[in-house]
Amino acid sequence: MKKVFVSGCFDIIHGGHVEFFKSAKALGDYLVVSFASDEVLLKYKNRVSALPMAHKKYLLENLRMVDKVYSSTNLDDPILDFKDAFIKEKADILVVTIDDKNIEKKKAFCEENNAKLIVLDKPLDFKPISTTEIRERILGK
Repeated sequence: MKKVFVSGCFDIIHGGHVEFFKSAKALGDYLVVSFASDEVLLKYKNRVSALPMAHKKYLLENLRMVDKVYSSTNLDDPILDFKDAFIKEKADILVVTIDDKNIEKKKAFCEENNAKLIVLDKPLDFKPISTTEIRERILGK
């Protein structure tokens, strides 16, 4: 079984996230998703999560392409906040998007853990929107 792993804030789940999960799952048999915990968001993004962690976990667990969900636990590293879950799952592939600013560090982590890093483009059949843009729309900015 080939395990695929993705991580991110996934603070407000939107269509771009779902497409990312579908594309990642297509690379293997089992998809593990790690989302940023409240502590990680506060410490490294300086913001409070839009959704309580239990709600975020529930949403992710109930997407049909997602097989396992973790919240990030590594507060010592803002880039690899998911590393404990990745190692525990013995993931074969770490998937990131083309705009990830930390590809080199994640590539080195994969090499250390006998895994492959795959970088995906962001093709969508609809106009993309970011979590920040969703927050601004809600606030009427």
